[in-house]
Amino acid sequence: MTTIDDEILEYAQTMDLLQKENKALKQMLRRYMTFGEPGNPGNLYNADLTESLRDAECMLDTMLRTLQVPAFAGEVIDNGGDCQDFVIASINTKFAEYLSLDSKDIIGKRFKEMGVLKSPLWTSTVTLACKTLDTATAEIHEGDDILQLSVSAVKHHSFVAHFVSASEKYSRQRNNHLMQNLKFRQMIVNAIPTPVFYKDMEGRYVLCNQSYAQNIIGVSPETIIGKTALELEEIFPREYAGFYQEKDTELIKDQGIQTYQGPIKCADGQVREFIVNKTLIKDDRNQFVGILGVMQDIDHMLKARRELADSENRYKTLFNSICQPIIVVDADGNIIMLNTTAVELFEEDESSLMDNSVQVIPAIKLINMEYVRQVYSTEKPVSYRTSVCKNGKERWYYCTMQPIRDFFGEKVVQIISNDITDIKYYQAEILQQKQQAEEANNLKTIFLSNIAHETRTPANIISGLSQMIKSGINPDKHYEYVDAISNNCQKLLEIIDDITQLSQIESGQIKLRHEICSINNMVEEAYQYLKEMLDECGKPIAAIHSSPIDGRASLIYADSMYIHQAFKKLISNAVTFTESGSIEVGASVDGGQISFYVSDTGIGIPKEKLNVIFERFRQVDEGASRQYGGTGLGLSIVNELVKCMKGSISISSNINEGSCFRFAIPYHQAEIQK
Repeated sequence: MTTIDDEILEYAQTMDLLQKENKALKQMLRRYMTFGEPGNPGNLYNADLTESLRDAECMLDTMLRTLQVPAFAGEVIDNGGDCQDFVIASINTKFAEYLSLDSKDIIGKRFKEMGVLKSPLWTSTVTLACKTLDTATAEIHEGDDILQLSVSAVKHHSFVAHFVSASEKYSRQRNNHLMQNLKFRQMIVNAIPTPVFYKDMEGRYVLCNQSYAQNIIGVSPETIIGKTALELEEIFPREYAGFYQEKDTELIKDQGIQTYQGPIKCADGQVREFIVNKTLIKDDRNQFVGILGVMQDIDHMLKARRELADSENRYKTLFNSICQPIIVVDADGNIIMLNTTAVELFEEDESSLMDNSVQVIPAIKLINMEYVRQVYSTEKPVSYRTSVCKNGKERWYYCTMQPIRDFFGEKVVQIISNDITDIKYYQAEILQQKQQAEEANNLKTIFLSNIAHETRTPANIISGLSQMIKSGINPDKHYEYVDAISNNCQKLLEIIDDITQLSQIESGQIKLRHEICSINNMVEEAYQYLKEMLDECGKPIAAIHSSPIDGRASLIYADSMYIHQAFKKLISNAVTFTESGSIEVGASVDGGQISFYVSDTGIGIPKEKLNVIFERFRQVDEGASRQYGGTGLGLSIVNELVKCMKGSISISSNINEGSCFRFAIPYHQAEIQK
């Protein structure tokens, strides 16, 4: 048994379905009015047709309310195929009087709730009409009264019904009602602005409105009533009358609906384009009794179509020629319109983009739903930045979102996006360059401070010892003083040599001198230099070198001076940062490269510093120059020298375990003539 709660739930579900259908219809209409019918570039927003449909709805309601016989309209509740349950949707005054009830007590009620409608004949007649989509009639006995019921189906789920009394006591009243209905019908027909006519099956005019008689033919309706087109030679040219008669014959033969278009000469002498719709009319016995014709003047509509098509083409050309992506969305973020640039950005075909279920496209990020809802609520523009992936690359867009009105006057949101990727990257590059410049300036400041310290210390020693020698203090130690002065002069010369060499590298003045040299000899020279440094510093460090390379494989074409310089810088660095353990120098041939290395057991280098130690003025710890000395140019010079020799340098290191510097250059074996 159906409860009130069930009915409320069913009503809510029905309303929800209607809203979804209405939304889907609007989406379809928006697309049609924007892009045209598939395969047909032009489209037509027919305001006249829309107005005519609205007039027709009002006219139907007016006719129902003003009929002089009881009438009502209804809807099928159970539309699963049985058509056995109905609800009253609209009534006229006569129907309310017949039931002796107020309209509020009738509208919305089911048949089974209304006493007079409980008869099975009411239900079966309405069911027959709705199932056949035709007119069904029945004779219903209500006590002493006999009702002639007529039900016409509008759709499978809606109908219009009226009935009259066939009993003796109501015959006069019924005749009066019929006369009033005929007059009302003529009045309704005359009120229709488009030409309307009605003929019998022989082609004689039975009815026509003023618009048809005066505007098309140029005579009063009484002039043509009862005559065929062929009998009105003074009005219709013979070829027109023959054409009309032929069309009527085709319609009767096909028993359907007929539509054709063509030029018609009107009463004012002008030839206009009309669409003529003809349909066969049936009586209550389901017999064809006449032909109803409705004409629509489409001359102005065709002109409007052409003007609209031209305007639309201009709009589309402008809309699609804009280089910025333009997207129009509704309140739910569904795409309504978009230009060519936006289609290219989304990298999807247009039909997929108009499908509301497609929400996996990367560029959909341009449609920020939080901002869409904000624009809907505040009706104020919103700007924001976002990134999308296009052709596998990240692109940045500056989006401006603002409310506009669509074809229906409803509020939608337009999004215009500007590609700011180049600007953003340029800004990032400028920021990076600024940071690099600031860092370089800071490093140079540190470098100058180190240079001042590194040069001042030996210079002070040289100056002090020179003054002691000059003054004759401790004559027996003058030899030691001279030796110390010589060593500090050598340190100053090394600093000057580093700066000079770096300047030469920057100016491109370094030139390679390829000559035949021995890998074993270069390793041996590096080993001897290592031993000398260890003897001078006195650290408990063992000097080790790799095994010699056998035979002629050790003879190569290379610049031995630059290799030796690189070795010296790496050995000096190893001795500086190693307090005990061992330092090993060596070389090996691996495929097409010679690899030279210096390995130590020193303090090691943190992994986060490995990528910066070859930069100029860099040390692992910027404060290390005070503890260990040095200008921070050594490893940078080694890196540049190796690059000049078309080689590469690498490092492996662990904190407190040591480091291994390795530089590799191309292996060009020397050819020795016997």
